[in-house]
Amino acid sequence: MRDTIDELIEETLLDAYGENEQLWSFRQAFEEDVRYPFRGEVVGVEVEVDAVDFDGFERRGLVAVCRRAGEHHAVSLLDITPVGPLPVQTRRLLNAYRRWSGATPLPLSEPGSAARWMYPRFSTVLMDVGAPLALNPMGDWDPAEEYWGEPGEPVHPLCQEVIAAGVRPSFEMEQVLPSVSPDDWDSDPIVDAAELHRAGHHRDGVRLLEGLLAIDDRCVDAWGHLGLIALDTRGPGPAVEFYETGVAVAERSLPDGFDGVLPWGMIDNRPFLRCLHGLALCAWRQRRWDDAEAIFTARVWLDPSQPLDALACLQPVRARQRWTQS
Repeated sequence: MRDTIDELIEETLLDAYGENEQLWSFRQAFEEDVRYPFRGEVVGVEVEVDAVDFDGFERRGLVAVCRRAGEHHAVSLLDITPVGPLPVQTRRLLNAYRRWSGATPLPLSEPGSAARWMYPRFSTVLMDVGAPLALNPMGDWDPAEEYWGEPGEPVHPLCQEVIAAGVRPSFEMEQVLPSVSPDDWDSDPIVDAAELHRAGHHRDGVRLLEGLLAIDDRCVDAWGHLGLIALDTRGPGPAVEFYETGVAVAERSLPDGFDGVLPWGMIDNRPFLRCLHGLALCAWRQRRWDDAEAIFTARVWLDPSQPLDALACLQPVRARQRWTQS
């Protein structure tokens, strides 16, 4: 039975006749589609693979240009065992070449068979709110269609895990904005409150946001901006309550075992993502390192298309570096 690896072999070798041409076709595919470097082992010795080449010797086949201790060595690509998660296309192409060569398959998981990630809930706030926010399906999110950096740039290990998890469903969460018509683009009390805060009129901004919540306390963006004002004016302690309440409203809309994607590019997801990021910042400032790491990590899994802010925070959090005003 044909599978995606057979289809990739057929696509790669289209119009390539004879072993020499086919090896050159594989070499071209590795040059165009693989993200370097990636980690691997050769007889138990760890190396970094910087490139895949073909030197014209058919019996040797493709060679991996490996770096170790500052030196480069060329070894048969079939002798390389990748270490750790790989981008989807890299894994597929390695498996395609091995199958074409008649070598045993690599001990690599196919996309989607990696350990399943599920969203861990963070809010402990108990609220008696109205109906859960709608979670609207928006099709599949495919890591193969995303930009993970220029060729040769290393991919963050957490992003590699996300890539290895394969295709996941994406959703857009309903955004509640009380007293505002969906067609009224000129009236946005959230923007007005943010501008009041930036101008130093914090109390006026707070009153405007509290007025929205008095109408409908499912307005996640109002909770998030109350958290932002509190964080800027009073610190992380008072801000946590607001951020966590916004997260609680959003989490009530997520089914148990939720493993989907909530892309930032879908603007109605932004209130929840902002609350989650603010909650993580508060944990960082309070030196609750494990909480901060868990929330920033979930932020990457929820929105892997734009993970830079969360990844930038993860590094100092994991290193137990105190938060400093940037």
